[in-house]
Amino acid sequence: MVRIVFEYRDKWTHGEWSQQECTVRSVAECKKIYGLDECEYRILEIEEIK
Repeated sequence: MVRIVFEYRDKWTHGEWSQQECTVRSVAECKKIYGLDECEYRILEIEEIK
């Protein structure tokens, strides 16, 4: 599992960056769950959880 901190912006955030955190199996899973392929995003931190 990995803990990922990321920021994204889209039409719902009105161009403002919004920060989010999630714990998932992979970055790909995070992107799918949060629809990051549909908006602008940047990953700030990835921490492996053992």
